[in-house]
Amino acid sequence: MVIPISNVDGGYTGTGELTFHSDHKWTPTPSSGSLLYALEIPTHGGDTYWLNTNLAYEALDEATKERIADLQLITYNPFLRDRNAPRSLYRLDKTIPLISPIFPHPLVRTHPESGKKHLYLDAATEVEIVGLEPEEGSKLIEQLRQHLTQPKFYYKHKWSVGDIVYWDNQATLHYRQAFDPNERRVLKRVSLAGSRPF
Repeated sequence: MVIPISNVDGGYTGTGELTFHSDHKWTPTPSSGSLLYALEIPTHGGDTYWLNTNLAYEALDEATKERIADLQLITYNPFLRDRNAPRSLYRLDKTIPLISPIFPHPLVRTHPESGKKHLYLDAATEVEIVGLEPEEGSKLIEQLRQHLTQPKFYYKHKWSVGDIVYWDNQATLHYRQAFDPNERRVLKRVSLAGSRPF
């Protein structure tokens, strides 16, 4: 299926910053990869960055690698929230009813083809580490996110009309820079089916 990634004509991605993430991580079988095709590009901003999660994992100290080796992570679906409602956190308030199923995945994911280890964590999406107290889990996530989002792990792509970019969703995160809401940004995306992370 071809999805419009656009701020016009019914597109849903807006014009603001989109923090580092991988697609469909809250599903049982997240996408294995995606392609983006650029049709219209703003004059400034709207660049996309890709972050190598294997490099980020390999740069961790051995004690941290050992600590996180067998942990499971729940990523909550950010798209099912009422954007006009006050912000609430499922992991801290267990009285909030879940509005979609949850699927824990390894915090350290093994790539199904290369066998390499990847830090399988977004930069800002609400998450919870299974089996850890909320405070301990939050501290660990914050530590990992500070490590993960270092510029040495990512590549910036400045779009030109006609560009087609493919990325491995199992090995990278991607981020979109904000751009002027008075300008048009229109791309088309195709996402590829994936498998259960292990």
